[in-house]
Amino acid sequence: LLVTIQYQINEVITGLVGVVLIAWSFWSSVRRNKALAEAEGKAPTSDEKAEVSSGV
Repeated sequence: LLVTIQYQINEVITGLVGVVLIAWSFWSSVRRNKALAEAEGKAPTSDEKAEVSSGV
């Protein structure tokens, strides 16, 4: 938002930045879930659903 004060930024660029951030977050979550599964000594299978703990 601070950049838009001085520069006109195309909506396509801001949309792509959003998509990249969402894709990166998803990829990071998949990597973390795989690392946790390996630490527990079991590999995740396609039949199992990924379990995400809230940390609360």
